[in-house]
Amino acid sequence: MGRPAKPERKAELLSAILDYLMDKTLAELTFRSLADGLGISSYVLVYHFGNREQLVNEIIRSIESRLDSMRNTDVRDIDREAWKSFLLESWQWTMAQRNRHLARLEFEATAQDIVAAAPRGTSQEHFRMLHEKARDWLVVQGIREEFADTDARLFTSTFYGLQFDFVVMNQPEEATMAFELMLTVFFENLDHRLLTDGQHL
Repeated sequence: MGRPAKPERKAELLSAILDYLMDKTLAELTFRSLADGLGISSYVLVYHFGNREQLVNEIIRSIESRLDSMRNTDVRDIDREAWKSFLLESWQWTMAQRNRHLARLEFEATAQDIVAAAPRGTSQEHFRMLHEKARDWLVVQGIREEFADTDARLFTSTFYGLQFDFVVMNQPEEATMAFELMLTVFFENLDHRLLTDGQHL
């Protein structure tokens, strides 16, 4: 029986792999090229990750772990200022150059997933999570569910769209200005919904 893989060594390898991928694509990734780039043997990669598909899954899972705090937060319990701060913190993470490339890899994996024989499905899961978090928060604020669902979808699509804007254009200040405008519109729309709904009661 082989020795069990050490979690800390696997984590170290994943960090090094993400550094290696800063100027590369998932499509060109092979165990051989990665082993050469990291100065290790292919056996080390096989030992810790099994095969290429498992390796790519681990890479994407590592990138997507940034969403863990959002996944574990019950947004229904936070007020408007806390929700806004929560979103701004998430956005600021995205604006780092290293994270721009991590988002690029995530978008690449999403595009591959659409036509994969056995899709991971995590992209849809995370889009759905953010959409549902925004919808649930809006409902708690007093927005009717049918409106909250549409408003949350617009918010989520814009949130992801502006991340793609940064990945493609690499203009963090301009993307951030657009994101802040989006937040302003989001909260103004919330007030408009509440006012209009109140007038019809």
